[in-house]
Amino acid sequence: MPRKRALKWTLPWLASAALPLLAQPLDVFDHSPESYLGADACAACHAQEFATQSASGHALSLHPTADHPAAPSFAPSGSLVRAGGSKYSYRADEGGLRVEITAQEQRIDALLEWAFGAGEQAVTFVGQVDEVRYVEHHFSYYSANGSLGTTPGHREVPARGAEEALGVYYETFGPQPSIMRCFQCHSTGPLALGDGFTLRPRELGVRCEACHGPGRSHVQAVASGELEQARAVIRNPARLPGGELLEYCGDCHRPPASSGQVIDWSDPWNVRHQPVYLARSACLQPGGQPLTCMRCHDPHGPLSAETARDSRLCLDCHENGAPPAPVCRRAAGRACSSCHMPAVRPQDELRFTNHWIGVYDPDNPLRPRDASEAGPR
Repeated sequence: MPRKRALKWTLPWLASAALPLLAQPLDVFDHSPESYLGADACAACHAQEFATQSASGHALSLHPTADHPAAPSFAPSGSLVRAGGSKYSYRADEGGLRVEITAQEQRIDALLEWAFGAGEQAVTFVGQVDEVRYVEHHFSYYSANGSLGTTPGHREVPARGAEEALGVYYETFGPQPSIMRCFQCHSTGPLALGDGFTLRPRELGVRCEACHGPGRSHVQAVASGELEQARAVIRNPARLPGGELLEYCGDCHRPPASSGQVIDWSDPWNVRHQPVYLARSACLQPGGQPLTCMRCHDPHGPLSAETARDSRLCLDCHENGAPPAPVCRRAAGRACSSCHMPAVRPQDELRFTNHWIGVYDPDNPLRPRDASEAGPR
C-alpha cells in the first residue's frame, strides 16, 4: 500500500519538525491563542460594526461544508463525468460532503470537510487526505448557475486514477505551507493542530481580530479606563498610509508586484488580485491622488452596498472640466467603474473587477489603453 509506506517515512520527520514549526514566526502560529477573544467580544462596544461585518463575505468565507448556507445545493442528484471518464457521485454527510470517484478501475470515497468562500461567486471544497496531506477538490460550486464545475486553476484533462481525480494535493507541513495560508486567510486567530494533525481554525471567517489583532489587551485596558492604552494595543488599518494599506490587504489579496517581478497582464485570472492592479493605477502613482482600499470599500460591510457611491467618490477628485471627459458626462447615470474598472470574466461563472483604473478600449478589459508593462509612472 503506497500511502502507508509514505506515512511510515513521513511521520518520524513530522514528530521532530512540529515543535520548531509551531515556534517560528509564521502568521498562522505567531500569537498566543489566549490573546484572541472572538468577534462576539467586540460586539459589546462595537455593535453596528459587528452586525454589518457578520453579514459580509469576509465573515462568511469559511465554513464546515455541512454548515455552509449553500450546502443543500452542493450534492448534485446525478453523477458528474470528467474528461477521460472519471465519474463523481456526491452525497451529503454530517461531517461534510462525501464524493465517490471511479476512474481507471480505481475507486475512492473521500470526505470534503471544508467549504472555502462565502458563495457570492463560488465555493471550493477542501478535505484532509491523511496526516500529511490536504486536497483541494477538482470541482467547485458556482453560484451563477447553482452547479458544480472545474475548480479555478485545475486542468480539465483525463485523470490517471481515482486519487488524481480527487483534486490538487498540498503537504500540510511542506516547505511552502500553502494549505495553512488558505486557512489563515479564511479564518481568524492562530491555527491549532487536532487529532491526526488536522488543521483547526480558532474562529471561522475573517472577523474583527484578523485585521485589528488580538483583542484581549484592548478589552482589559478599556475595562480599566486606560483609553490611551486601549488605542495603543489594538491595530487600526484605517490609519495606515495608502501604500502600507495596500500591502496590508495584500497579505491575503496578493501584494503589489515587487521590483523585477513579472506579471502576465494578458491572463484574466490575475485580475482577481486587486492590490496588484490597483498599484498600477494613476490614482496611486507619483502625483496622483492617495487612493486607498478603504476609500471605496467599507471593511465592515458587504460589497453590494458600494455601487451607488463609487461615482461620487471618483468625482471628489475629477471635476471642473478635468476628467471626467465629455463622453463621461454623456454617460450620466452609469457608474464610473463600469468603464474605468471593467468586469473581467476568466470563465462564464466568475466576474472580477479590474482595479487597474484607466481608459479602456471596449474589446480589451485587461489593460488600459497605451499602458506599458510597468504601468503608468
